[in-house]
Amino acid sequence: MAVGEGIVDVRMDVGPACDGCGLCASGRNGETIMRGVRDTLGAMVGDTVDVTIPDSVTRRAIVAVFVVPVVALFAGYLAGFLLGSWLHVSPDLAGFVLAIVAASTAFVGVRTAEKRVAQSERFSPQVSAIIARTHDRP
Repeated sequence: MAVGEGIVDVRMDVGPACDGCGLCASGRNGETIMRGVRDTLGAMVGDTVDVTIPDSVTRRAIVAVFVVPVVALFAGYLAGFLLGSWLHVSPDLAGFVLAIVAASTAFVGVRTAEKRVAQSERFSPQVSAIIARTHDRP
């Protein structure tokens, strides 16, 4: 698709196993494009490449997206319930309010961490193999 120094944009053939992790974007013609893929192998426009996403990204993403907000939701409810009892306010209402605040804060924290992680080379997708070249190298 596009080649820069050490970075390529790759048009992806997305199969049914893809669960929409958010690393890809839609192109002008509806194709799926993964932008900013690290390339140490020297891929050129038109080459067919294999892209690897580190396993640590998948595991951390699952924890960040599912576990952290749910734990924050329960912790917020518990804190609100206990605080409501102590302040002589409806414990259920206080629990509900703090649960929403805690879960929202967790989502904001996850999005902020996602942006930081996306800039890290350690977690970024990379070209792991050039499967087919469409032309001879200059």
